[in-house]
Amino acid sequence: MRLAFKIFLSLIALCVLTVGCLIWILGTASVPDLAGDRKLPGLSDDVVVAFDESGIPTIRAATMTDAYRALGYLHARDRLWQMETTRRIGAGRMAEIVGSPMLGYDRMMRELSLYRQAEQQVNGLAPAERQDLQAYADGVNVFLETSSEPLPVEFQLTLHTPEPWTIADSLVWGRLMSLQLSGNGFSESRREALLNLIGPERTAELLPRNLRSPTTMNDANRDAWIGGYDASNAWVLSGQRTATGKPILANDPHLGLRMPGQWYLARIETPGLTLAGATAPGAPFHILGHNGTMAWGLTTTHADNQDTVRLDRAALDAAETRQETIRVRFGADENVTVRQSAFGPVLSRLGSEPVALQWTGTESLPRTVSALYRLNRATSWDKFVQALSLFDDPVQNVFYADTAGRIGMKVAGRIPIRKGADGTVPQASGQPEAVWSGIVPSEDLPGLVAPANGWIANANNRIVTADYPYEISHDFVPDYRAVRMLEALAETGEAHSLEDSTRLQNDVLSDAARRLVPHFLKAEPTTPLARDGLALLRAWDFRMTRDSAAAALYMTFLNEAVRLLAEDDLGVEAFENYWQADARFVEKALTEAPHWCDDLRTEPKENCDWLLTSALDRAVFVLNDRQGGTATDWRWGDLHRAPMEHLLLNLIPGLSRLGNRPLETDGGDHTVNRGQSRGGEGRHPFRHIHGAGYRAVYDLADLDRSLFALAGGQSGNPFSPHYDDLLEPWRDGRYFRIPGRGGDIGAGAAAVLHLRP
Repeated sequence: MRLAFKIFLSLIALCVLTVGCLIWILGTASVPDLAGDRKLPGLSDDVVVAFDESGIPTIRAATMTDAYRALGYLHARDRLWQMETTRRIGAGRMAEIVGSPMLGYDRMMRELSLYRQAEQQVNGLAPAERQDLQAYADGVNVFLETSSEPLPVEFQLTLHTPEPWTIADSLVWGRLMSLQLSGNGFSESRREALLNLIGPERTAELLPRNLRSPTTMNDANRDAWIGGYDASNAWVLSGQRTATGKPILANDPHLGLRMPGQWYLARIETPGLTLAGATAPGAPFHILGHNGTMAWGLTTTHADNQDTVRLDRAALDAAETRQETIRVRFGADENVTVRQSAFGPVLSRLGSEPVALQWTGTESLPRTVSALYRLNRATSWDKFVQALSLFDDPVQNVFYADTAGRIGMKVAGRIPIRKGADGTVPQASGQPEAVWSGIVPSEDLPGLVAPANGWIANANNRIVTADYPYEISHDFVPDYRAVRMLEALAETGEAHSLEDSTRLQNDVLSDAARRLVPHFLKAEPTTPLARDGLALLRAWDFRMTRDSAAAALYMTFLNEAVRLLAEDDLGVEAFENYWQADARFVEKALTEAPHWCDDLRTEPKENCDWLLTSALDRAVFVLNDRQGGTATDWRWGDLHRAPMEHLLLNLIPGLSRLGNRPLETDGGDHTVNRGQSRGGEGRHPFRHIHGAGYRAVYDLADLDRSLFALAGGQSGNPFSPHYDDLLEPWRDGRYFRIPGRGGDIGAGAAAVLHLRP
């Protein structure tokens, strides 16, 4: 039996080794050669693609249609698995590949009908838009039909062959991004549960509204525009505040961090138009960037453009109904009843009773793709505003700067006008308040152009004053990042440089910590280790660097304070559903609502000094357990790691190392260099899961000098050298240029690909 067991183990080891070798052989063979000659049917003329040392392409074409055809080919070559999963998630067809684990997502997507919307949207495209989207799809399909390399390893592991690409496959990316950035409807039931549990006054304290805007810098800043996981930073400065005398626009949109990342960088040069910046694999138009004359950037407005409506029998009976079948690999197919009510799609995941999602994203056919097409070509403020008038969703703050020196910002998207209800909790279909009375006209959305003080900035915080006639949101992001941004911008005076903006994008000073630590220092240490910890906080400069022991203690202290403040009031189960390291709530409890400091489960009544001492003791215990040593040995980076997980390989035992690229990072939940984490219990409460996967600083004095950073690399293939070559430079605040017309990519290109008709 011992011999048989040894033989069995040897056979398993041999199988594992064989499979590993096969994966390695197929994986390395699937990495395309950047250089060479390829046929690309449909081109009107040759297209030259010059790659820099990071694999970023400059596409030189006779027409934009040719350029989009080439970009489709490149996207498919570098990001095919990402494109395939995106369109299948949007269509509710992931279970066809991976089986029942994706059934819940597929069911929700079928109920939302995002892909059907994308298909209907195709019919409403202008001829030029449709032509270019079709050219892009043709480029993808040429790669699928003619590539001599094996498909990427994800296709090999799942034994899956992709279908031809269509225009609707490109449009569904926008529908998914809109859903991701319009999540208010999915949180309304949580707010209602809190209201029922602890009442309106305490719910308002637990989830404080952010009515404050930072106005403490100086009088010149008072008319500057400063305003979950949806977050971004942007600022634009006119020439009066820059060293070059021309505007600088900086933008870093924050999304979930993963491998590969959300963005694919590309430069397009044609006789009539130059575009450079971030594209989304699966879609041809630039989402962020510049066009040689104008640069633009985005931050999320956090507008409330979703409501949930509980349907009575009459509303449910009146809903349009159809049946769809979800094909399930390795399992039985599932039939889904899709209902479209007068308020919107009926979603089973929103509760046991019939609930509709009323959302501007499903109320009408979105025109955002048309807006992007025009935005890519806008060369003046007026054309910029005209393009944004078509922008339906998600609601965004769109920043603007041009080479003539003008700067501005305009809110774009559809924001509902409500009848009496504030949109924070579910409504009943039979009540008048459930029906929207209209949409805020585009011309009435907030906007600002050529401000006298020479700057505009936003970090998702409140963007309107109290006299604005429409309700945009009840849930603006706290002003911590905005305060720090304006403070740093004021420090640079009237000689702001590109390097000043890159430093600010990587700034890790936490204004939240600056406000909270003076309260934390009131704790009474009960052990020598706690006393050493307080000494760290007392000497701390509030910078969340990965080597900082004080940053590790601060965030652990904050996390434990939230538990001590709220767990007794909510109960363990409700608290676990709520828990996040929310500095707003802790600040409010320690300054305005000290009754939260009392533990309702004990006698006598406790005060905030007791709470702070208890939170310190617990934080020190947690850090000692996880990192040991003395207080000075603690490191924020040990707690704060970006997992950078591959969406598929991370789920397969033994293959996560192939696709994942974890690394320690700086920053925190409330720093400009945002390192968002969930908080809570477990071994990894501070994993860096959300942040600035793309950073750009546009120089309107010479747009070819604009600077970029990318979390990951250009390729989605883990075997490619360009899968992760930009990841550590991104973490460390190192930027690069996308080579342009200055001759710095011609003969000196790392590789040149010729695409011929």
